[in-house]
Amino acid sequence: MHAPVYVERILRRAIPEMRTLLLLAILLGFGLVSWWGWQVFQENSSELPETAEYLFDFSLPNLDDQPRSIMEWSGKSLVINFWATWCPPCRREMPLLQALQDQRSDGSLQVVGVAIDNLNDVRRFIAQTGITYPNLYGEFEASVVAESFAADFIALPFTVFVLPDGEILTFWPGELSADELRLIVAEMDAVASGSRRADQARDHISAMADSLQHSY
Repeated sequence: MHAPVYVERILRRAIPEMRTLLLLAILLGFGLVSWWGWQVFQENSSELPETAEYLFDFSLPNLDDQPRSIMEWSGKSLVINFWATWCPPCRREMPLLQALQDQRSDGSLQVVGVAIDNLNDVRRFIAQTGITYPNLYGEFEASVVAESFAADFIALPFTVFVLPDGEILTFWPGELSADELRLIVAEMDAVASGSRRADQARDHISAMADSLQHSY
């Protein structure tokens, strides 16, 4: 470690018998500052979001600008889709999600959209497309929620599949195809019915993803 120029000037001017003590004091000060900085870094690092294993409570406004908690839809299979009006893949997959919601009129599954966008644009898009499943919105706030599910969240669309007990079955970054959505939901249903464990379902989803990727 090299002392800054202004420190060297002080040392040259100090009387010989004080130089050693002064240097030790300066180095000790640098050491304490470095230790304190490391402690702060460690504390902050422990608070960084990691990949979530269970659904956590968050609230965002709906299209009436009223706060809604995601826990209002707990206790059923949940598909949380992060999207934006300016995202073409998001717009393409939303009819698939609407069709899924229409098929599950028994209430066993709920699709919830979370738009990382402004309210006016979201309202306009929903009105034009006829999407009926609930949508929440928020610009910075919704992005923070997405990052809290997965620290490596980087792009839209991004979909979270949650089991009825709140355990997150899987995340799906990127656009969902009809086959992908159908197979993931089938695995969710198998776990919900007790015919398959969550880890087995994840293995099946992973194998399906690899198979579909190789078929493109």
